[in-house]
Amino acid sequence: MAIRILSDRKLVVLGASLLSATTIVMFSLHAAETRQPLSAGQHETRTPNNASVPGVVPEQATHAKYTGDPKSSQEAGSTTAPAVQPTDGRTPESKPGAAAQQGNSGAVKATKQVALTFDDGPDSKYTPMVLDILKQYEVKATFFVVGRQVVNHPDVLKRIHDEGHSIGNHSWDHANLTKLSPNQIQKEIKSTDEAIEKVIGSYSPMVRAPYGAVNASIKRNLTSAGRELVNWTVDTKDWTGAASADMVELARKRTKNGGIILMHSFGGKNGKLDNTIEALPLMIEALKQDGYAFVTVPELGVKKE
Repeated sequence: MAIRILSDRKLVVLGASLLSATTIVMFSLHAAETRQPLSAGQHETRTPNNASVPGVVPEQATHAKYTGDPKSSQEAGSTTAPAVQPTDGRTPESKPGAAAQQGNSGAVKATKQVALTFDDGPDSKYTPMVLDILKQYEVKATFFVVGRQVVNHPDVLKRIHDEGHSIGNHSWDHANLTKLSPNQIQKEIKSTDEAIEKVIGSYSPMVRAPYGAVNASIKRNLTSAGRELVNWTVDTKDWTGAASADMVELARKRTKNGGIILMHSFGGKNGKLDNTIEALPLMIEALKQDGYAFVTVPELGVKKE
């Protein structure tokens, strides 16, 4: 009888053990069933350690191309590393022309020089616009001015001078000097010198003949009078109303070290120079990207006939 009771107790204990084990197994199965399975195409991922580090962006190749737009000038003609994003979400400020300081090695060093020149001004419309662009890009240029325009717009001439640009003589009324007598030529030049001096206190020995028209006699007379006859090496054809893109392409193709580029700040086809204003910043960006530094004609060394 005692043996049977003992056996019954063992059975009770054994039954309890089996019940406990069954409960554990069922609990485990229930826990497994409550975990949501991943849907098709879904992957379990881990966040990289550097994902939360400010300023770190995923590595990617950026192939920038010059677009001709100054606002996107930092993309001009270079392959650059991805920009580091600012931690406060703001876009860093940059100066115009910064593209010329960037490249595969981090900088494009200006190893060549070129002089921008503007003829026929000053006026109250286009010359101030040219000056605004030059100031924006921190470029100095040379203005060959017409005497009668100086008299009509002395304040603009003064601004040209005050902003550090060079000023040369372009005759009194844009006359073709080859069709004038020596006395008439002298009057054209002297009257313009006096108009310039009245505004800024001095005048330069530089003279550019209208239309680039000179002959041996004119060269000899100007040289003997201590004047420096300045021509150009690249004519942008802006006076013909050429498209801005064509001007930029022509300048990039023909400009060489020590070159002088001809543009205008007054006149033009039908009195319009809108394409010049559009082309100027694009040309500055392009030539900077090509390794050119902009200087005045006196800084360049006068190009003599």
